[in-house]
Amino acid sequence: MNSLRARILGLLALLLFVVGAVSFMVSAALMDRSLAAYEERAAHDQFLRVDLGLREEVASLQRTVLDYGIWDDTAAHLQSFLAQYLWQTFTVEALHNLDVDYIAFLTPEGRLHSSVDVRRGLVEPLRASDPVLVETIPALMAIPVEQRESGGDFKLWLDGQPVLVVFSPVRMRQPGAPVVGWMLMGREWQSARLSRMMQLTGSRFHLLGPGAVGPAIAGELPQPAPATLADVRGPGAVRLLVEAPHVLGEHKTTSKLLLLANALVMALLGAVAVVVLLDRLILKRLGLFARLARSQRSSDLASTRQWPVHGEDELDALAVSLNTMVSALGVARKGLERDVRTDALTDLGNRRLLYEQLDRLLAQQARQPELTLAVLLVDLDDFKLINDSLGHEAGDFLLVAIARSLEQLIRGSDLVVRLGGDEFALLYVGHSDALGVRHFAERVQETIARTRQYQGSNLTVSCSIGVSFASGQADKDSLMRNADLAMYDAKRAGKGRCSYYTDTMLGNVQERMLLEQRLRECLLNDQLEVWFQPIVDVRNGATPMLEALARWPLDGGFCPPDKFIPIAEESGLIMALGMAIARKVVVALPALLELESRQVVNINLSAKQLMSTTLVEEMCALVDQADLPRSCVHFELTETAVAKDSELAQLQLQALARAGFHLHLDDFGTGYSSLHRLQSLPFSTLKLDRSFVIQLGHGDARIAKVIIALGAELGLDVIAEGIETEQEYEQLRALGCYLMQGYWLARPMPLAQVLAWLEQRAEQALRA
Repeated sequence: MNSLRARILGLLALLLFVVGAVSFMVSAALMDRSLAAYEERAAHDQFLRVDLGLREEVASLQRTVLDYGIWDDTAAHLQSFLAQYLWQTFTVEALHNLDVDYIAFLTPEGRLHSSVDVRRGLVEPLRASDPVLVETIPALMAIPVEQRESGGDFKLWLDGQPVLVVFSPVRMRQPGAPVVGWMLMGREWQSARLSRMMQLTGSRFHLLGPGAVGPAIAGELPQPAPATLADVRGPGAVRLLVEAPHVLGEHKTTSKLLLLANALVMALLGAVAVVVLLDRLILKRLGLFARLARSQRSSDLASTRQWPVHGEDELDALAVSLNTMVSALGVARKGLERDVRTDALTDLGNRRLLYEQLDRLLAQQARQPELTLAVLLVDLDDFKLINDSLGHEAGDFLLVAIARSLEQLIRGSDLVVRLGGDEFALLYVGHSDALGVRHFAERVQETIARTRQYQGSNLTVSCSIGVSFASGQADKDSLMRNADLAMYDAKRAGKGRCSYYTDTMLGNVQERMLLEQRLRECLLNDQLEVWFQPIVDVRNGATPMLEALARWPLDGGFCPPDKFIPIAEESGLIMALGMAIARKVVVALPALLELESRQVVNINLSAKQLMSTTLVEEMCALVDQADLPRSCVHFELTETAVAKDSELAQLQLQALARAGFHLHLDDFGTGYSSLHRLQSLPFSTLKLDRSFVIQLGHGDARIAKVIIALGAELGLDVIAEGIETEQEYEQLRALGCYLMQGYWLARPMPLAQVLAWLEQRAEQALRA
């Protein structure tokens, strides 16, 4: 019996020992795997946070150098060394505010133009042999031009420390301006700066050079391999090593000891007591912990359940610790999510928050059709003038002040966000009709138009507002697009306007896009036609000039020039269109000159063509290659084209005149008329606008008489255009205007028809 009891006790002890050992091993393995996975996710999140912080720092410095790169002062400095600009703009304080150690300006070919270095606490130039220039300049010039003109960054390892260098092309602000050089900004990632980033990200990390192993980091968790940071060349010379957090190291040891102690206790207790106590106190709770650990692998922190705490034992202490860490990670994640939905300057929401709210409100409107939901897109008028005149600090001050005012204006159900730059968006929610939205828009305009004080200056801006209403099956993209169309309609109507979206706006945009595409195809396929309208000398019936007019065959007819010319100007096709007309005129000129050796054809030039630095060279080459005299080509320009950039326009006009081309001032008296411009610019002819010809029919010949007399006084020919009646013809002739153009004399004709018309006129002159 004693033997049997001993054997039973021995077997029970062995069984309990095996059960305890197996239970311990299984529980420890589950817990290790769960906690290891948790620590691995925490380490990955920490790496992403550090990487995001570094990317944001690079992006911030990139925005700064791109902003400086499009300053006209910066371009002027590169074209002609401006010491005052260099030393007054880039002071020690200014570079410290930018958190930049040095700035360098390069010529387009990559030679050092000028530089500023404040690493030693004073402003001094960089030496050409400085390692950062020796490393950066060849790398910059090796980048393809298209990629280089977009700007970028280099992450270098120089003298045992990481260095961030960003670059930007430098050009004038005007569209299409050429690159005049390159601007570099450098920041050394010193220990103080890295410590500040560690505080911001809440993570310890190291930046390593090529081949460096990195410091030994204590802890049980294996550290990840350093990740190479990319720059504009691809993989850079700097690698990032983030220290994996050992948030659970002590708890893992404690938990294993607890499991071992529980296993020993089970071996000492009786079978019933062991089963009951193990099941109630340990196994059930460990099973729940394991399930929670597995569920956390496929869920985010926001939906993670709390680890249960029933008392104050060791497992409860572990659960409390885990809950604390999960809560801390949850708070950090919410902070990141808040930052993703918040504008950094104004603390308003951003586009992401706006779209999320629109989704929610559109779903609510689907359930409550009586709900009024409107999107107001607000763009500040001439805000760029404040930045250019008073600096970006003044502009930022005004944006923040407007943001605070709009926050006070809206109700709890509304929303205001900053979309970027000087553009805001508001959501209006209510049960009123469109009249309530109209009153709301007026209050927004009044709020923004308030005068605000900044360092002794009064800052006042107006705004243009586009409004779209949600109705039917509207989606957020359509609402934003419609508000944007309405806002641009308000911009075109003038400053301080509010426009409400209509389907006509979308139709106009779609029609414009279609016409633009078809115009591109027309130019690509050389389908554009040039017609010629005679300009008649009424003294002898001769036709000394023809005006070349563009005609676009479209859908069995012709698209009116006043419809497709503005589209060509807005889309940038005006240059190609102008050259297409000039080429067709040059092709037609030999046939015209065969009839009349002194025949002249007038070609219209747009403002953008006049501003092209290659205009004179292209026109000379076009005419000379056809072996034609340059005097047979005259160019017509409107006053608006001449006034856009008077200095450059004057240089271009003088160059055209020196090249042998004659110049006509079209629509004189309807735009920015200037007698000084007439006296200083090489115009040979004035064109009397149709609007003044019409006044002759109303008995008012004053302006026409003055322009004709002015032309005679200055030795300029005067061409009256738009002659459509005999009365206008006779009155102009009586006033001494002998060059006329209009439907009453001759309509525009294709080349074959105008050649026949000229031959007929010549035969009539011979018979007479």
